[in-house]
Amino acid sequence: MFAAALASFISVFVAEFGDKTQLVSLSMACRYPPLQVLAGAMTALALVLGLAVGVGGLIAAYIPDVVVAVVSGVFFVIMGLFTLARREDGALEQRPGKAGFYQTLVLVFLAEMGDKTQMATMLLSANFGRPLVVFGGAMAAMLLNHALAIFLGRRFFSRLNPRLLKQGTALLFMAIGLAMIAISQLD
Repeated sequence: MFAAALASFISVFVAEFGDKTQLVSLSMACRYPPLQVLAGAMTALALVLGLAVGVGGLIAAYIPDVVVAVVSGVFFVIMGLFTLARREDGALEQRPGKAGFYQTLVLVFLAEMGDKTQMATMLLSANFGRPLVVFGGAMAAMLLNHALAIFLGRRFFSRLNPRLLKQGTALLFMAIGLAMIAISQLD
């Protein structure tokens, strides 16, 4: 049991480091309260990894990887354009509602669908035959990984000029989306 949790933790932590979903958390933490971003990211990751250990095989059998990648990529490009077009007003802490939670949830969910960490979790679950243990190890890795990204985003990147940060975030979203679409076409 310990081997399954450790293998899952190490595999997912290493695979997720510097991944697009970690970059989403980092950039969202520059604009929204960190706990909203962390809660959104962890909710999305729990859903995606839950799918991986529960019904990942069914999804892979019925929805082609290219469809998931293209739809996700288009969504990221749209979010980048939306970020560029949106007018910013007010300080970060004074924004009402849970926009940071919902935006992070949707972006991380779409970015993680079919990603290497989801596939690793699915394969580890099949290999060890302990889906809950693998899920726990993977989620612990994701929590540590995304908490680091959110801390760095909030601590360092949030000090940048808001206009430049907005443009950089938009370009990052669009680049992730275009990369997802381009990579899907290579397969």
